[in-house]
Amino acid sequence: MSDHPNLSLPAKAPSMARYHNEPETLYPAALYTLVDLTDAELDTLRHKCEEGCVETGHEQGTSVRPAPEPRFVGQPLRAVFDYHLELGTQGSFEPRYFIAAVGKDWRARGVVIVALDDDDLECNVDSFRIKAEDTGLMVANLQIGNTSWDEEKEGNEFNSDDSEDDDDDDNDDDGDNGDGPPAPKKNNPLGYYVPIYIHSGLSKDTVTADLEPSIRYKSPEDFACRVQAKLKPSSSAPALDTASTQALVQQAAALHPLRCAKNPFLHKTHILVIDTADPAEYGMLMVKLPPWDSNASDLHDQGSKLAQTTLDHIRVPYSCHDGLQTRFLTLANGYAKWPTPEARKRSTFAAFQYGTHGKELCFGANLMDPGAAKRSPGEERLAYAPEAVKRPGHGIESVAWSYDEAAWRFPWFCRERRFVEGLDTGFFVCVDGDDVATTGVLLGRRKWDGRVWGRSWEEMLGLPVEGVKSVRVPAKEALGLLERGRKGETDGMSEELREFFS
Repeated sequence: MSDHPNLSLPAKAPSMARYHNEPETLYPAALYTLVDLTDAELDTLRHKCEEGCVETGHEQGTSVRPAPEPRFVGQPLRAVFDYHLELGTQGSFEPRYFIAAVGKDWRARGVVIVALDDDDLECNVDSFRIKAEDTGLMVANLQIGNTSWDEEKEGNEFNSDDSEDDDDDDNDDDGDNGDGPPAPKKNNPLGYYVPIYIHSGLSKDTVTADLEPSIRYKSPEDFACRVQAKLKPSSSAPALDTASTQALVQQAAALHPLRCAKNPFLHKTHILVIDTADPAEYGMLMVKLPPWDSNASDLHDQGSKLAQTTLDHIRVPYSCHDGLQTRFLTLANGYAKWPTPEARKRSTFAAFQYGTHGKELCFGANLMDPGAAKRSPGEERLAYAPEAVKRPGHGIESVAWSYDEAAWRFPWFCRERRFVEGLDTGFFVCVDGDDVATTGVLLGRRKWDGRVWGRSWEEMLGLPVEGVKSVRVPAKEALGLLERGRKGETDGMSEELREFFS
């Protein structure tokens, strides 16, 4: 299947004249896909398209909705055009506009929005790329005459770096043939610039906008985040493929000495590598390079040696706060040491707190894990569930935790914390009282498939609740028992505990 679907459309849609004398309607915009999205992926896209509408008071499903036949996998956009002309006559979907996903990496490259008529009612057809989250509100504004197509196109057209003609735009930044972006004239107040190497399917401007702290208050020359090159992945490699990830990390490592020669203010040993076209789902990699000689006469050789080294990396959220600031800068600034292999092998367990009568979140952590206060970000043994969550398209929601709520939401929470290394997907802890030193804590377990990547919020909450068990244990023994029990090391445990871990 082509990575560049045919997006050509006819210049006019004469049949749209039938709507010129009809009253305005507020039907939902139809959503289509030219690529193979699962039902869950399509629903995630629909949620994203409606994000702005829901935030302004619209009900879910009333602004954007998959068409009755939403999939035109491998077909040209013209096939959707022909189908939508007929669908529009049925009086259930907006006839003049539709939305189409034309790549699986729609978060990075946007979607296509199509107009089958123009503001002058001359049945002119037009389309452009746009961020998915802007589509629903755009159609709603067009429907009520709050804006025009030309205004929306001028304000929202999204440069996705997708077209083949655009592939050469950044050749001076890609591969060994270029020496990278222009070097800054002075160092950053941070003390260095953050080197970022990105998947070729991503836009450098978008990545910078997503990761740069307080970007709205800065001019480009003050940005700390500096994209150094686009990396070329294997076209057939799935997300999180180990060999593909390693190959991209090696590409970045090989280039880094050359980039540092041009910009001596780049951090020498800590880099970010975005190894997928969907970093919102799969995150990015913090990579630690071993010391290398920046004064060497042959920096190509330095890069080759780095690429041949087994390089340590940690997957973190693709986020300014949770990924760049909390994790990367903490390590790059030397505020914490890179986690040891032993620390990274230790299990982390989900913790749900309730019935503690206003105790601060993470109550009981120091009792269960005496070293909790000294652990660096990424080394925690307990991952506490928050008291409120932000559901896509629904804003902030409070959660009334209980044992049943914890058991139900456990797979969902594992997905929400999918970047926590070693998070155990079989067992959890309930801190269910304000005197756990006396009453102990509740260990819980739930059987499910443990897959956390590429799944939607709704899918995780809709999994069957099976194999649920619980047992009460002293708080100080909780982590030790969980660590042994998950490995099947139950010798010396009580009958109740052996049954729980069986």
